[in-house]
Formats: sequence, C-alpha cells, structure tokens
Amino acid sequence: MDQQILVKAFRRVVAQLERAHGPVALMLLVAPDEETSNSWNVVVSAHGLDAKSLGEAVRELSQTLRNSLDESLWPVVARVTFLRTNDPFVQAFTQRYPTLRSGSTLESVSVSGIDLARAVVVETNRQAA
Repeated sequence: MDQQILVKAFRRVVAQLERAHGPVALMLLVAPDEETSNSWNVVVSAHGLDAKSLGEAVRELSQTLRNSLDESLWPVVARVTFLRTNDPFVQAFTQRYPTLRSGSTLESVSVSGIDLARAVVVETNRQAA
C-alpha cells in the first residue's frame, strides 16, 4: 500500500476524531516488522477519549475508522490500540519527536521501553499530550 495514500486517509480519521473528541495527541501506524506495509496497528491517543473505559474508547475509534476510511483500506487495520494521553509511551513519544511531520517513518526505535520495528506518524501533538 502506498504510504502517502495511507497517511492521507488516516489524516481524515484524525480530523474526524478531533471534531468529535478534541485534539489528538498521537496517531501512529505501527507495523509488526520492518517489511510489512499492509497490516497496521493503529495507535491513538486523544484527550476526549481519556475519560472513557478502554473498551469504549476502542469501540469509538473502530467506528470512526469504519466511517472515515474507504472500505478498501479496512483490511490494512489489523488492530486498534488506545492509549491515554498520560501514558508513558505517549508522553515519551511526543517529547522525543515533537517536530515529526505527518508521513514520517521511524524504523527500529525504542520509546519508553517499547520497540517499534516500523512506525508511520500520522499525528503527533506535544501540546495535546
């Protein structure tokens, strides 16, 4: 899957989330390994979802993905992970990479003890974290 198309599609998801839940602190597309480009764990952190239970937040994120993404992109979403904005990973990521642009790719990095083989930044907003 072309990364630019993927990022553009997920930027629409960010816009939808921000309309419904306020600022998005972080959205990453995390691949299970460096070679995979068609199976992503969508990691999201947004203030407006912090007060919800983990299950509620994941359900709302999944619904927003289904409503915002073209159906042809649904198969690339292998998993949805919600992290609260005060989660150590979110805090460390937004502090370590405050200026990464949407579409930036990270390979073989460790953040707050979490190893990322490959991640594509959709949104990182230090002020929202």
